[in-house]
Formats: sequence, structure tokens, C-alpha cells
Amino acid sequence: MSASGADNRSTGPGGVPRGGRLFLAVLCGGADRPGAELGGLTPFEAAATPHLDALARRGSSAALEVIAPDVPPESDSGAMALLGYDPITHYTGRGPLEGLGMDFWQPDGYSVAFRVNFASWDPVTRRLDRRTSRDLDEDDQTTLVEEITERVSLPDGVAFRLTGFGRHRGILALTSDTVPLSGKVTNTDPGFVSRGPFGVPVNAPAATPATCVPFDDAPAAATTAELVNRFVAASAEVMQASAVNARRRDLGRRAANLLLVRDAGDTLPRLAGFTERTGLSLSMYGQVPAERGLAHLIGARFTRSRPARGQSEPDYYRQLLPELLADPADAVFVHLKGPDEPGHDGRPHDKVRAVEEIDAHFVGPLVEALTEQDTLVVTCDHATPCELGIHSPDLVPAVAVGPRIAADAVTEFGEKAALGGSLGARRASDLLAVLLAGPDGRRR
Repeated sequence: MSASGADNRSTGPGGVPRGGRLFLAVLCGGADRPGAELGGLTPFEAAATPHLDALARRGSSAALEVIAPDVPPESDSGAMALLGYDPITHYTGRGPLEGLGMDFWQPDGYSVAFRVNFASWDPVTRRLDRRTSRDLDEDDQTTLVEEITERVSLPDGVAFRLTGFGRHRGILALTSDTVPLSGKVTNTDPGFVSRGPFGVPVNAPAATPATCVPFDDAPAAATTAELVNRFVAASAEVMQASAVNARRRDLGRRAANLLLVRDAGDTLPRLAGFTERTGLSLSMYGQVPAERGLAHLIGARFTRSRPARGQSEPDYYRQLLPELLADPADAVFVHLKGPDEPGHDGRPHDKVRAVEEIDAHFVGPLVEALTEQDTLVVTCDHATPCELGIHSPDLVPAVAVGPRIAADAVTEFGEKAALGGSLGARRASDLLAVLLAGPDGRRR
């Protein structure tokens, strides 16, 4: 952070120095476990991160439990927790936030929304690829969505909205003015099971897609399960016959011929406004529709931010930084996706590279541009250990530097080092309260 002389100004809402801002940088899935390929180190520990390590020496660290020991977070629930809303209390499922984030939610009447995977299913070999090898072109995905939207219909009184993004990801919403719908239905995606409102990844999922069934005896749940199964079957016929998949087969690629749905929900979380709770305005930068939905609920400004097609991560960070610094909000939340996919794919060396790029091209320049009145926090929304390839409930490291944060004895950024920190937050939902506490430890 650049020097700016002594700060004689009074504090603003929440104890943040007037004129200073709060930056919360979230490294998606960055936390990990020690691995043999990295000599018994985690990617954070193996990576060359001089700027993150300098923050650790100047500030205070913590190892945060994002939700609970038995609940692996996703990006939306992790963001909710880091912004001070405990998911155990407030979370109603990923589907509703995704649906709201895409403007698919119907405020009057009935809505149920799902997270979707564009998958590949071969009934002959009984091989299911839940993510279509992660090589579905964005244009081809758009074509499939358009074909499904044009050719699939549901019973009178029920409409669907579908979108795709991020190669294999998508969102489905069912809405109706007159037909009651329910989120109390199971996933067709065998890679996730429902634990209350949380979708929990399965370490060794079944090799076949599941049938959607109701969780309870309510007629709305039975109706919704029937609609889901009908939609999945009808959309599979369209996808199987698509020229997109004929071309993929000719190229030796797996057909994207099945939609897997999970994380159903029919109720939006009820959340107090961020400014109402903290006295600070908030701006969020991310690429997940559920984050946009969360921003809408808490009154934050949302900017969709991701690398352009063909753009390198370092170039993206160089483009992003001026936008963050020019943002007028008191608090700025930014979600950086880089480390997550190497974790899902079991590529620890690529995860190290992703962390090093963030350190060199994002953290370093950001620290240089901030003032002594600003507060910077770097942490993760969840762990994606390379040995698992899925999210886990492992603790995530956090470091905070700012004018009201005393330095502790931690000298590097990483999972093990953070255990020795004294930041004072044990759970992610406690972090904001600690950062915004006054000098006597009480919230201003």
C-alpha cells in the first residue's frame, strides 16, 4: 500500500477510516491439501507468492471454517458467509440464487430453480461424463440451449427458462402462475446429494444419471419431479439429434446430450441489506449468476467480470484492477476463479501457476495502488483439493491488512501458516464483524 502520511481523519461506519475502503479478494477454490506431487506442500505453500507473504507479515491471519465441518461450500454460499450472512441460518439452496441471478425468478406465482450440468451419457457403454470433458464450446452450448427452448414444451401453465455458461454449466427454472412447484425433489446429477439446502459433492458418484423423485408427500413435489423428468427426457432427445453433437462425434468428442439437474430450491433467502447492516456500500465482481442473485438480495452493485474469450488470466487481472480501484463503493468484493478448475481436474502444478499469476498480476499491483487507509483481505470461498477434485469443508486461509489490524507472528500465506494467526475470526461469517469492529472490539 502506498504511503500517504498520518491518518488523522475520524472513522466512518463500522470503524472503517473515513476515506479508506475495504477490498475483499476471494480466490475461488484456492485452499487445498498437501500433495505428493508438490513435495508434501499445498499449492499455496508451493507457489512463489512474495506479495501474499508480505501481506501475512504485515497483517493478521486466520484459518476460516466457511460453513460447517460437514458442509462443503460452493461459491455462492461461500460468498454469503464472507459477507457476514451465515449460510446455516440464511441459505435456501443454490438454485434460487442462480435463478434470481439470471432474472428467471417469478416474484408472483411459483418458481423452482436448479443448477444444471451439460453432460455426456452413453447408454450402451453406460458411461456418464458429468461435465462433457469440459470442452463444450460456448457457441455450441448456446445453440443447444436455443434448440431446447424452441422444441421442448411442458404442460399448460408451466414455463421453463434455460441458460448455459462456463462450458458445462447451466441454470434451469420452472415457473407457473397457477401450478404449485416445490424444491423438495432429488437431483438427477449423481455427483451431488442434498443435505438440507446444501448440495454436497459425492467423492465417487454413480456412473448413471438418477431419476428425480420427491423428498416428501406434498403434491407440489410430485408435480415438480414429474416435470423435471419430462424436461430431462425431452431435452435429451433434442440434444442427441443436434448438429452440434453430430459434429462433436465426427471430431471424436463426446456428445453433450443430457442435462443433469441439482440443488433445487423454491424460496429466496431473506437477507438484510448490506448497507443496513454495516453502513457501507458494496460492489461485487464475479462471474457466477448466483453471486448476482446474492448481490440483488443485499442491495449490492454487481459487475459480471471474467476473462474474455482467449484472454489470459494475467491480462484479465491487468484489465480488472483499474475497474476495482475506480469503483466508488466503500467495500469491494472480487471473486477470482483461477485456482478452482485445476483443483477440480487434479492438476496441482497448474493450480500453483494460477496462484502465482494472481500474486504477481493482481495482489502485487493492488497492494501498490491502495492507500494506508484502505483494508485488504485475501481469502477463499472454499477448498478444492486436487486429490479430491471436488469441494471440501477444509479450513481456508485468510489474511487481512489495514490501519486497524495489528500484525501477528505469521510470515507466509498458506493453510498451515494461517492456523497460527490471531485475526480473531473462526468462521467466515464472523470475518466482516471482526474487520469492522472498533478499537474496543465492539461493532461501531
